[in-house]
Amino acid sequence: MVRNLGPQLRCQVSPTDDRDGGPEDTHARILSGLNDQQQAVVLACEPDVAVVAGAGSGKTETLTRRIARLVLDGVEPERILAITFTNQAALNMRDRAARYVPDARRIRLGTFHSIALALVMKNRHAMRLPDKISVLDTEDAVASLKKVAAALRTNEENLPRAATINKILSFARNTERTIEDVVHSQYPQYVHAVEFVQKVSSAYVQFRRRNALFDFDGLLEALAKMLEHERLGPAIASLFEEALIDEAQDLNALQIRIVRALRSHDVRVMFVGDPSQSIYQFRGASPDIMFTLIKECSAQVYLLETNYRSSAEILEVANAVEEAMRKRIPRELVSHCGTSGLLPRLIEVDDKAAEAVAIVDAILDRKNEGMELEEQAIVVRSTANFRHVEAELIARKVPYMVRAGVKVTEAGAVRDLLCVARASLNLGNEPAWMRILQLAPRVGERKAAKMVEAISGCGSLQNAIGIVLDAGLKNEAIRPVAHALRLVDDERGGPPAARLRLALNALEPLMEAEYRDDWKARKADVVAVIDIAHQHADLDSFVSSLTIETSIEKKRMGTVDPNEERPLTLTTIHSAKGLEWQAVYVPSMIEGHIPTMYAQAPDDVDEELRAFYVLVTRAKTHLEFFKPTVMPDGMLRTASRFEGVIRDHCGRERGARVPHGRRGGFGVRIQPEAVELW
Repeated sequence: MVRNLGPQLRCQVSPTDDRDGGPEDTHARILSGLNDQQQAVVLACEPDVAVVAGAGSGKTETLTRRIARLVLDGVEPERILAITFTNQAALNMRDRAARYVPDARRIRLGTFHSIALALVMKNRHAMRLPDKISVLDTEDAVASLKKVAAALRTNEENLPRAATINKILSFARNTERTIEDVVHSQYPQYVHAVEFVQKVSSAYVQFRRRNALFDFDGLLEALAKMLEHERLGPAIASLFEEALIDEAQDLNALQIRIVRALRSHDVRVMFVGDPSQSIYQFRGASPDIMFTLIKECSAQVYLLETNYRSSAEILEVANAVEEAMRKRIPRELVSHCGTSGLLPRLIEVDDKAAEAVAIVDAILDRKNEGMELEEQAIVVRSTANFRHVEAELIARKVPYMVRAGVKVTEAGAVRDLLCVARASLNLGNEPAWMRILQLAPRVGERKAAKMVEAISGCGSLQNAIGIVLDAGLKNEAIRPVAHALRLVDDERGGPPAARLRLALNALEPLMEAEYRDDWKARKADVVAVIDIAHQHADLDSFVSSLTIETSIEKKRMGTVDPNEERPLTLTTIHSAKGLEWQAVYVPSMIEGHIPTMYAQAPDDVDEELRAFYVLVTRAKTHLEFFKPTVMPDGMLRTASRFEGVIRDHCGRERGARVPHGRRGGFGVRIQPEAVELW
């Protein structure tokens, strides 16, 4: 069924029409296998069309066939503009369209940024730009801002770093809000530095202009200005007759400005997306943008509601989540796959230790039933909520990959702490000493190297600590390093987890200063690794084991062996967008994770519901939510408010209790005398 939510203008075209001399069999082939709603999108001929495409509804294939139909019906391929959010998606769309109509290879397509760059380069002389234009990637932009900020820096403390300034400026430019507004709403800890950030912004603009540099946001701003120019705008827009814009729910204000400019020059626009999957509010996206665009364009709205991915049982959960949203387009996803007989499960466990064991048990049970690891995923709102499961995977040697960020053992703060352990165990471990010494302010590579040279021949850890303390007479900031080393040494023979926790307490002021805004998340990584240490009898075996595992994993990731088992995926919701797995496991179905603790205002709760909807619709047949009931301090956890949304559509059960021998480290502890190797 096709539901039209816009004006009641409809251009009916028979699937067998032979327009403009196009071969009837090609038209039939383009429409072959599509459902009625998909065919309606392919054949739509209104000037402005909005396609609300549900999760797993075959959106890409539908857009591909529409491109083929446009070319077959006489639209010059070069006058079709397809905008996607990745270049890979654009190339995939073009190649698939060319299977129906070879000339479709000539369409113009790419991301907003790649199209903006091409048009800026082509029209650089009209814009009075030099022949040589360079584009700054994010790393280069941050480096440039660092240089600009250094020239303006005052004696005032707690000024934002260049990376933070880049985020502030980028958000302001993409949402077309003022710097002051963004700082007050998103970065209140830097309200005192608004004037400084504004000065850096002005100087950064001059720096880019002087050196003919564009950053990514600058490319979009340039394209918008060109399209809005009284002479350049019509000339550029005349290149295009049709524009197809994918993932419209993720557009921000700056990108919408570009779309509006195209429409103002009579380019026919089809924008495709799903407001219920708009989860990039932190980048300036909002479902309101798509709703506004539909209304502003008086667009004809088409729905894609048949889901080709998930079982009917999983879609019952998805539809319930969507119904809980305040802002949505009425629709209901229907499963093409039918029922699987497997209800999603809500599993209550004692605590996070039991949760980790239960999740890994479930993964391995599925594997024994024939479901490969690569067909399974653990999906979370933030990486901190799978670190305890990661510890259990490491303990049980289950291969896995992390799609969001880095593995816990490779995180910077974790490496800092492990280097304290490595340095205490081996005075000759130069890389470890270099890393921990440079944690202290005003200790650069040269000073650290000088100390390392003295330490390597000093004979004992106590003497090495003395060398660090001597340096502390001139630079007090280095004393926490000496304190951490001393605490680790004083507890020699004690449990490795306890020794590492003492070292963390000593180093925390330095690490918090180093990682600043990211410290809370970084600390969670460190605590997760300390938990892994519980399964080891001594610090040396723990550090050696972790080093070997990390080294093997890096070698594995660097080569592709078709006979090697492909790993399980650990990912955040945002990194899972567009992906799918046979089985999805959701740890920590509790308040503070799903939804996040910051979800208080109605719009923020809706954003969390949309993220939850994306999570649910990643699963094909198996979907399991885990709910730990007790916190580490013994307090009861609060159930997720979203549990009430899904409870009636899930099977509920109590997870098995975990033996005490497996608590804390999520693995079996082996006493040193238990095994005789020689």
